[in-house]
Amino acid sequence: MHSSKFYVLGLLNINAQYMKKVTSTLTTLLLCLYVSAQVGTLDGGFNTTGYAIQNFFATNQEYGSAIGTHSDGRVVVAAKSDDKTFTIVRYLTDGTLDPAFGTGGIVQLEEASGADAFPYALAVTSDNKIFVVGSSWVSSIDFGVLKLLENGTPDVSFGGDGWASIPVGSFRDIARGIAIQPDGKILVAGDAETASNSGIYNFAVARFNANGTLDNTGFGTNGIVNIDINGDDRVSGVVLQSDGKIIVGGSSNYSSTNSDYTAVRLNTDGTIDNTTYGVNGIASIDIEGFGAPGSNDWANAIAIQPDGKVILTGQTHTVGIANGHIATVRLTTAGALDPTWNPTGAIVNPFAGVTNTAPGIAVFNVGVINNDEGTRSIGIQSDGKIIVGGDGDGESPSFDFLLIRYNSNGTPDNTFSLDGLATADLGGTDEIGYAIKLFGNRIYIAGTTIVGGQEDFAIAAFENDGSPLPVVLSQFYAQKQTSKVVLQWQTSSEENVKQFVIERSNDGKTYKAIGTVAAAGNSTLTKNYSFADQSPFTSANNYYRLLMQDVDGNYKYSKILIIKFDGQLTTNMQVFPSNVKDILQVQLPNGLNGNVSLQVIDMNGRVVKRNNLASDGSALNTTVDVSNLTKGAYILKAQAGNTSVISRFTKQ
Repeated sequence: MHSSKFYVLGLLNINAQYMKKVTSTLTTLLLCLYVSAQVGTLDGGFNTTGYAIQNFFATNQEYGSAIGTHSDGRVVVAAKSDDKTFTIVRYLTDGTLDPAFGTGGIVQLEEASGADAFPYALAVTSDNKIFVVGSSWVSSIDFGVLKLLENGTPDVSFGGDGWASIPVGSFRDIARGIAIQPDGKILVAGDAETASNSGIYNFAVARFNANGTLDNTGFGTNGIVNIDINGDDRVSGVVLQSDGKIIVGGSSNYSSTNSDYTAVRLNTDGTIDNTTYGVNGIASIDIEGFGAPGSNDWANAIAIQPDGKVILTGQTHTVGIANGHIATVRLTTAGALDPTWNPTGAIVNPFAGVTNTAPGIAVFNVGVINNDEGTRSIGIQSDGKIIVGGDGDGESPSFDFLLIRYNSNGTPDNTFSLDGLATADLGGTDEIGYAIKLFGNRIYIAGTTIVGGQEDFAIAAFENDGSPLPVVLSQFYAQKQTSKVVLQWQTSSEENVKQFVIERSNDGKTYKAIGTVAAAGNSTLTKNYSFADQSPFTSANNYYRLLMQDVDGNYKYSKILIIKFDGQLTTNMQVFPSNVKDILQVQLPNGLNGNVSLQVIDMNGRVVKRNNLASDGSALNTTVDVSNLTKGAYILKAQAGNTSVISRFTKQ
């Protein structure tokens, strides 16, 4: 366990001869310097110890399987227990149970009397509703979805009693991930058994309407998609891209000796995106493909960055070594290993003579070769750093809660608990971590601690100097409309965001605030905003940017948009700079009305990037991030219906 550090500078031994020359007798000097608590240490502001242990139902197995937070910092944890109910616990920020939630901070529910229920994922919405998903066994083991009001009572507007459950396979179905779309529809992903009691599963995704019914007209077959990848396939979670496409992560060929990290991208209607992602829409990564094919690679969690890159983390089992090591990979938006993530492929604390994997893969060996460690959850900070959480036994005989923080390039962040690695021993025989959540300057991890052979629910709070992504700006563009400029932007998520300050400049250097728009504050849904500049510069360029400010006063800026307000109608598409390094400024002409598809096409005719915009037919200014493209010449094509325009640019 990493804790506050003490440094002893030592005993100053004074020899006898020198001692005679001093006026006072000096025998020893002890100097101890104390270094205050650092990031990656337990936060004593949570339940005074930094953690809480509960034995809720006198069962011999219970653990925190999923975690979320409200906008004010209250922490919601779903617990899996031998009581076979959806058990949800809510803590106040000081680590005490929230008396306003359920009975003394605890809710215990099942879909029907005597039914078995096990929760695996949850989501807290901006209006303080709570979704919990897992498996529910009434007549068969099905995807189970529970919606709660803020006080912990079931929301009867959902499924009639707060519950929705559906079979997606033959007998045993387990929901392990949830994502809520901007339109309020709920995506639930998990494992679907291919035949009764076969023990072989497929990836499965179900989409529910806001009232708990299946979206049986716009998604898959009757609202369900089943994907057979390779043998026994297990899901770890689901994420949404800003364009609405869906990525399901997990492992393929799970129960064999050659399982792989796997991600599948679906279009918004549930069909596989088999033209622009991975191989036929599927990205499979063999962690040990660098020299030991046949390894077991289990991806236990998935997350998506604001730029659309996907993070998968879990465990790799090296051939010839029984126990596992932590492996984290990053995929590009095209479903390939990202060469900028751990570009050398070096393994931290190499084992069994293996020193390198491949760029895009980061393997972390916590301690000795034959230890066992794994991660099951991911958090992304606003500065791009990645935190993965789970457990490991390191050099000791017992497991501890474990956190690793990576820099944005995939190397361990040595400013985090000194070496990038933080652990916590809560006093039990073992601590196993299942889910993490970033909020403010804390990292929460939920799981179990084993005391006297019994697994008790446990949650710990670590100090952090980063923060979760406060706002993800998915779109920002501007339109000339007669004598005004209308700015429109969209966020795909917000956390503790206070407001947007609209700033304008006529030279691109000196900016002045011209208005503010209040933010939603906290949201996992898409939010749309607009602001009209009624008095733009008519004889100079108009440079616009957003200052996005959170409730703590921290802020960051958006990209800059440029509107040439000279009274002339645009007749073709302008791009600048024509030789671009990262952000391409685009001016779309008048006449593109409705849904505008903006495509970047390489010289082989392949669409390598696509954005969608809504236009009323007026000239429109937007940006395209081309930083991830390879160097070379490209075509930019904008199309609305049968109308299209093209331009060319060169990526430096």
